Amino acid sequence: MSGRQDSGARPDTAAGTGTTGVPGLPTQAGPVASAPAPVVPTQAGPAVSAPTPLVPTQAGPVASAPTPVVPTRAARPASAPPAAPRAGDLGHVPQQRPAGVPPRPQRARRATALVATAAVLATAGTVWAADQDHRARAAAEAAADARVAAAVQASAADVAAPRADTAHAGAAVATGQRADVAAATRAAADRAVATLAASAQAGDGPRATLQQAVDAASGALGAPAVSLTTLRATTAAIAAPEQAVVEAQAAWQAAEDARLAAERAAAEQAAAAAAARASARGSGTAARAPRASAPRPAAPRAAAPARPGAAAAPAPAPAAGLPVAGSVVGVGDVGAALNAHRAANGLGGLSIVSSGARAEHAMQMAASDSIWHSGTRAGSPKARPEIVGRVSPASASRMIAAYAASDGHNRQMLGSYSTAYIGVVLHDGWMYTSITFG
Repeated sequence: MSGRQDSGARPDTAAGTGTTGVPGLPTQAGPVASAPAPVVPTQAGPAVSAPTPLVPTQAGPVASAPTPVVPTRAARPASAPPAAPRAGDLGHVPQQRPAGVPPRPQRARRATALVATAAVLATAGTVWAADQDHRARAAAEAAADARVAAAVQASAADVAAPRADTAHAGAAVATGQRADVAAATRAAADRAVATLAASAQAGDGPRATLQQAVDAASGALGAPAVSLTTLRATTAAIAAPEQAVVEAQAAWQAAEDARLAAERAAAEQAAAAAAARASARGSGTAARAPRASAPRPAAPRAAAPARPGAAAAPAPAPAAGLPVAGSVVGVGDVGAALNAHRAANGLGGLSIVSSGARAEHAMQMAASDSIWHSGTRAGSPKARPEIVGRVSPASASRMIAAYAASDGHNRQMLGSYSTAYIGVVLHDGWMYTSITFG
């Protein structure tokens, strides 16, 4: 018979249900035979051309002739699990792989091993990364705890310090700061007051704004409880109005100086014209001169001392080459107004002297209908500080107020002098004055 045959015969079920004399299976211990037991092959051998005798799976009757042994290849142990034993309490006969099933390839087993190894490595990597992250977080928490502990230890001395000492130190610092700010505010207010006193012609608007800033600073200084911020704010609010007052006063002074210069030029021109007319008249004008100067003898009677003890000046002599006009009056009212102005600025009074030279200059100004300083004339050097002016209607207080409105004239009236030499002349409703100090 050609083809692959089983290596052993299947047990016959009919024969298996016999009596107790059934021979045992190869897996069971049987009676010891005198002949050697046949070897049961576990795998199918190569096909042979001659029929292979069947090897019985059970021990038969002992034959007298020896049983031939069929050579087989050494087979690997089967990896399949053993099957459950059959009925009849017989041992299981191992079955061989069917002839059509090929052996399991080694490549599949290697692939399975690689997949399992990769899974193990991936799992191990995930576990390692989680462990490293946990370690990093633990290290960061430990570093933060160390920093907190160091900060607490560093501030332990301050916390342990007595609260009373800390409070006293803070109060001392606050008191010192308040004293410094208050001193700065007071100094700024004093400067602003001085600026107001020296800038009488700055205008009502700028002066009123500066005065309000000074009042606010003074009120903050006098308040029982005021913050340092308020003191600093009131101090800073003084600077801008004060600068505006200074600029307004400077503008007025420049205009006043220009006006005085124009008046002096006009007076010089008028005096030159009058001198030319006087020289052209010749002897005819000299004959009429006594009649023109007839009213002047009454001047000494009108003149009076400014106050008891003040010297009186004689009537001025006729002007040498310059026309004169007006009448000389007493200097008492003008002197009293001058000393009142000095007293208002905290200064003592001056000795008032009626000066003939000042009265003569006032008459010359009245004749020219203008004012100028006597020192500006050729041949009449200015020996003392001098102020000249005129007002209408004639009033001593208005005259002194007009002088006070000019910064230069006001400084001379408030100067460190002891005597004022005054000349006052009235002409056409105007009061002309010339005052020197010494």
